[in-house]
Amino acid sequence: MPEGPLVRKFHHLISPFVGQQVVKTGGSSKKLQPAGLQSLWLQDTQVHGKKLFLRFDPDEEMEAPGSSPPPEPPQKEAQKEGAVDPKQAGEPSGQKTPDGSSQSAELNPPGEDESECLEGDAPAGDAGRWLRVSFGLFGSVWVNEFSRAKKANKRGDWRDPSPRLVLYFGGGGFLAFYNCQMSWSSSPVVTPACDILSEKFHRGQALEALGQAQPVCYTLLDQRYFSGLGNIIKNEVLYRAGIHPLSLGSALSAPRREALVDHVVEFSTAWLQGKFQGRPQHTQVYQKEQCPAGHQVMKEAFGPPGMRIE
Repeated sequence: MPEGPLVRKFHHLISPFVGQQVVKTGGSSKKLQPAGLQSLWLQDTQVHGKKLFLRFDPDEEMEAPGSSPPPEPPQKEAQKEGAVDPKQAGEPSGQKTPDGSSQSAELNPPGEDESECLEGDAPAGDAGRWLRVSFGLFGSVWVNEFSRAKKANKRGDWRDPSPRLVLYFGGGGFLAFYNCQMSWSSSPVVTPACDILSEKFHRGQALEALGQAQPVCYTLLDQRYFSGLGNIIKNEVLYRAGIHPLSLGSALSAPRREALVDHVVEFSTAWLQGKFQGRPQHTQVYQKEQCPAGHQVMKEAFGPPGMRIE
């Protein structure tokens, strides 16, 4: 699934739509009922780790949390006139995310712990205002453009992937969300202390977690301590630190654990900066083999850079 740097790029693309009203909706999501978002205003967007949060309100004015009753439950029966088939709508060209994919299966990389560090209950009066977006293995967000099939499926069909949600705004643009799960929550639920790309990332907490008597590959994927970190970052930082993925954290010296956390922050930050500058991030040479635990682990190899990530 998209890791922290890519989800932050999605957040960057969505930000210009803050303050605009949703005038039309579409998408294949049945649980969310896209028509329930029609006429709401996008008031805020936040990103925490691998999760994206969008705040919707019924009024144009920005309001403090809990200062007004929440909007009508988006799960209400969809009105036919509110839903639009994106295939029948105009599709103007525009900016897209560099990770658009034709895949649509909702899969998570094996071995990733999707637990989160919670920050307590949100005010009851603010319930249902935040749309939480969790991306699947090939999740993406497209702006003013729809994803197109890059190859034929097993049946030989060149069928374009179907967006889960399409939001058309009063300003004339639209957003298309692919391969993601969406649900309503009272507030963003992940604290910056565990977000590897946050200025408030808690190094001490991360170092303490790495000292546990378990393989470091498990700890790095634990979103309670390294929110936003996935298999790409995990494999790359372990390679750079010269640490085998199955090494027990309790057997590593304090300097080696500190170096590992440094690599996590440095590589993630460089990847994010590369996205904003329009250049791909190159990893060190990198090969995989299946280990008994079912994880994808690195095989020692030397040579020129062997993997390019957009």
